[in-house]
Amino acid sequence: MGLVSAAPLEYQHADAGADADAASRHIDTPRHGAAAWHAWLQAQAQALQPLTEAVPQAIAAQRLVVVAPHPDDELLCCGLLMQAHARRGGAVHIVGVTDGEASHADAPGWPPERLARVRQGERLRGLQALQMPPPALTSLHLPDGGVAPAESALREALQRLLQPGDVVVTTWQRDGHPDHEACGRATLAAAHRAGVAVVLQAPVWAWHWARLADPAVPWARLCRLGAHPADLERKQRALRRHASQCLPRGPGLPPVLDDAILARAAWPDEFFIVEPAP
Repeated sequence: MGLVSAAPLEYQHADAGADADAASRHIDTPRHGAAAWHAWLQAQAQALQPLTEAVPQAIAAQRLVVVAPHPDDELLCCGLLMQAHARRGGAVHIVGVTDGEASHADAPGWPPERLARVRQGERLRGLQALQMPPPALTSLHLPDGGVAPAESALREALQRLLQPGDVVVTTWQRDGHPDHEACGRATLAAAHRAGVAVVLQAPVWAWHWARLADPAVPWARLCRLGAHPADLERKQRALRRHASQCLPRGPGLPPVLDDAILARAAWPDEFFIVEPAP
């Protein structure tokens, strides 16, 4: 996936770059199901600003840059936003941070080199399923499960690529997966240095570890983007192109994308934490 693809499901935080309470963000078993989360979010609808009102540039900007820790994270983070942006005539540029080669580390018959090739093909087929102009794609080939130790290299690469008028989307810097968190930190730092005014961070694994109304989540900065029905159908179809993540990894080994993640990907909204400019 994007979600867990950087390591076995129980893998938690690398020491490098992890904050003091990182161990509390367990992502192995969801605290709440997708239906409970969505009902709670719907109850907060009055307090959740639409993304198009809070950050109108998210749709109208010339370029949307999506920093994806693993193949398929671009869909899990912002499969709807990419389509809405492209429909307005904007360009989409995806930065593939890793090749997702470690998601089957405990599965026989999946050497990293083979899995990396498979996942690169799944990414391309998934993006084609969105039926929008092909995004630009920059692959950095950083180690899956090892983004935090390479965080400075990621930050420098992003700083060279980003431009002041961009809107940038990535995973939340407290998401619960070490690669996701490293991408959140590096992207925010690079965007600030490059003069990018709008950075959106999408919770992906956070829905696993957080509690309803969890004070560790900055709900006041959470915005939502409602789905066009056809966009949601295309997002789900695109995600199914990532078969290596949606099917069991091997005998007795569950899929990387579990039922909770797939159910959340079917929500008629996407949610983003708006990071303030420096």
